[in-house]
Amino acid sequence: MTLDLCRLLSLKGAVSGKQIILPIAVLGSRSPSDLTYIQCNALLDTGATSSGIGPKIISELLLRSYQKKPLSVATEMRMVDYYLFRIGFIDSDAASNTLPYVFAETDGFSWKEEKSFDLILGMDVLSQCDFMLKRNGYWELKFG
Repeated sequence: MTLDLCRLLSLKGAVSGKQIILPIAVLGSRSPSDLTYIQCNALLDTGATSSGIGPKIISELLLRSYQKKPLSVATEMRMVDYYLFRIGFIDSDAASNTLPYVFAETDGFSWKEEKSFDLILGMDVLSQCDFMLKRNGYWELKFG
């Protein structure tokens, strides 16, 4: 995956199997000036209307659920906890792992069991980007 910090920020990578997994930063939402983050793996999911956060990150960031809301999953509705957090993209080429782009507060659902990823990047975030999936198995996110 590469990161270009020209005029428009972009992330590029290759599809791994049938999933797009990318490294991402998750930050708390209490103080916008606090850029302390936890790096984790995110599943890019164009079928998810909102983003979600897993139990490991909730625990590490000491996040507290603010409300239970219904979540439509496949053929059923579930009541799940929702959390406020921020998502940032990491400049892996920089020596200090800087965050060139941090999204505003995200309102995300949670799940209880561990998965191979810690965050679901849903359409609430992806709709703020330009997403392209190429036939050769490569993808690109552009935002700015």
